[in-house]
Amino acid sequence: MGPIELSGMMEWLAVAELRMRRVPGLGKLYAAAGAQSTVEYALVGALVVIAAAGALTLLGGEITSVFSRITNTLSGAAPSAH
Repeated sequence: MGPIELSGMMEWLAVAELRMRRVPGLGKLYAAAGAQSTVEYALVGALVVIAAAGALTLLGGEITSVFSRITNTLSGAAPSAH
């Protein structure tokens, strides 16, 4: 999509928004749709946090083991200070 097409689309969207504002009651519907999207995003975010917490709880021992092996490997590879 070229710059001319994009600017034409932006102009069309601006005109459409101005027309929406003139229709009685449509502004409230538009605001309610925005609030609904916000709530949906918050619910998805909460679900992601719960899933991550559950995964860390279940895999906590394995993660600790992996980092311990990495630490031990790196400690053995460190050059000795003279």
